[in-house]
Amino acid sequence: MASSDIKQLGSHTIIYGVGYVITRMIPFFLFPFYTHYIARADYGVVQLIYSTIGFMNIIFHYGLDTAFLRFFVKKDENFGRKEVFTHAFMSLLFTGVIFSSLIWKNSGHISQLLFGVENYGRLIQYSGVILLLNALTNIPLYYLRMVNKAVTFNLLNILNVILTFSLNVYFIHFLNKGIEYILISNIIASLVTLFMEFPIIIINFSFKIPRSLWKKMILFGLPFIPGGLASMILEMIGRFMLQRMTDLETVGLYLSGYKLGIFMLIVITAYKFAWQPFFLNKGDDPEAPGIFARIMTFFLAVLGAVYLAVAFYIHDILRLRIFGINIFDESYWGAEPIVPIILAAYIFLGIYMNLVPAIYFTEKTWVIPLFSGSAAIVNILLNYLLIPVWGMIGAAWATLIAYFWMAFLTWFITRKWYPIPYEWKNLFVIAMGVIVLSFAYFYFEPTSLLIKLLLLSLYIVLLFSTKTLISPRKILNIIRG
Repeated sequence: MASSDIKQLGSHTIIYGVGYVITRMIPFFLFPFYTHYIARADYGVVQLIYSTIGFMNIIFHYGLDTAFLRFFVKKDENFGRKEVFTHAFMSLLFTGVIFSSLIWKNSGHISQLLFGVENYGRLIQYSGVILLLNALTNIPLYYLRMVNKAVTFNLLNILNVILTFSLNVYFIHFLNKGIEYILISNIIASLVTLFMEFPIIIINFSFKIPRSLWKKMILFGLPFIPGGLASMILEMIGRFMLQRMTDLETVGLYLSGYKLGIFMLIVITAYKFAWQPFFLNKGDDPEAPGIFARIMTFFLAVLGAVYLAVAFYIHDILRLRIFGINIFDESYWGAEPIVPIILAAYIFLGIYMNLVPAIYFTEKTWVIPLFSGSAAIVNILLNYLLIPVWGMIGAAWATLIAYFWMAFLTWFITRKWYPIPYEWKNLFVIAMGVIVLSFAYFYFEPTSLLIKLLLLSLYIVLLFSTKTLISPRKILNIIRG
């Protein structure tokens, strides 16, 4: 295994990670701001709106974003990168205008479907605008990832979230506006981002539009629609079923627990930004399977550390006070029990991400709906059974089990298509270390910050003492190249 490959992936992950930490932590600071200015029921409405936006993003993109990544690096004498960029951007512009118009016209009916009343029709209309802008701004951002312009990528995203944060505070705190201005802030920030991306769009625009390319991209991307929809159902069905089976306040509390899982999500998303271009460019490398296996070990070792750190200290984070003021309002402290469960669910999502090269390289994208669809069915059934018994705790466990099923099924089916020699002994050590230390913590419930730090240190010692991770000396050698 070439150490330079791990160094490259690691450096890009760190760059994206720094940017993503900033772009996610700024909105994260909006969460305690919301807890003081927005009722839990209203927070539940906003989060359900954004959940719907996430779901509809799949329809608005219809797999063209993923097809763009694949064909951008694919060598073909009949088309170049500019043609790929133009096809993706113009197709999303054309269809996005149509989809957004339909949402705007039928906003009242959509509000009735989501909330049982038509009162939130205006919020639905704003959502349609956000969806169109998301589709247009994403292709230039994907381009920056594929050409390794991580700094520019980060700067655009940071600009977007700073502007969104500032407008939220201005409208809600200083002008005493309602929750609709959360969406208006998003629209303004997205428009500014699209304007900043114009140079990227202009230099990548081509008037040569080969029809065969569009057909190939559509055929590659379409299977991602049912797969993407199933993935969104998998992630979000719990919150909608909670709304139907409990109330909006419970939904607000449940989704605040999701927000507190941001620490794991940051690591996984930063890794995803670097991982996709990395493995796509390794398709013809005969050493790729061994490299991917080692990367899986490192990745899960890091996720294990993040899980333990957040699970051990989330109680203290929620009750943090600055100048005698609670950072998080006490009414939201009840979200604490679901945080470790959500963190564990994200780990299995990360495992699934590491298994997708087999699907891309064999171009068997038709299996994606099978994996995510079956997991979504598992999630729905478990939510139906567990929510009446355990409430939002049941919804969290349903999500965890569903993500586990998706990762397991993906590995079981794709292992013969693209064999990867995973380091099973090392993966077992990582898993047992996390499980044993978690059991010790939740059984004894230590309150001392030093004892928590000691437990976390034991995990690091375990990894190096069993040689699950390479020695610090070898790490330095990799860094030096």
